[in-house]
Amino acid sequence: MNLRVATEVDIPALYALETDCFPDPWSQKSLRDTLREERSFFAVAEMAGKVVGYINTTYILDEMELNRICTLPDYRRQGIGAALLQAAFAFAKEKHIQSFFLEVRASNLPAQTLYRSAGFTQVGLRKKFYQNPTEDGLIMRADIG
Repeated sequence: MNLRVATEVDIPALYALETDCFPDPWSQKSLRDTLREERSFFAVAEMAGKVVGYINTTYILDEMELNRICTLPDYRRQGIGAALLQAAFAFAKEKHIQSFFLEVRASNLPAQTLYRSAGFTQVGLRKKFYQNPTEDGLIMRADIG
């Protein structure tokens, strides 16, 4: 597996990941806009030259927010998500970020397991945060060491 910073050339592959992984995929324009944000970390995971996962975060001051993380269904449970999260933690340390936040669907137990293994704990709940279907979102936080 190869992890690298995402570029605009990756937008079609990122959009394909979005449509395969999320009920509410971001548009190519949204992906491109986020990629261009000054205060973002956007990385992809490749296997045999194919983009199989990505992570996108944004940060302000000493806090970082996970916007998106996904892995193609056929490549899950191979450590790709964990590797992407660790890359984001390393980036956060370089930027002197203290806290890393995210929201996750209450029913998404595999993602919650991944996040907990990376050091996240639940710190709140957002009622009816997600749509398609409507669902609560757990707010999770990790301290950057």
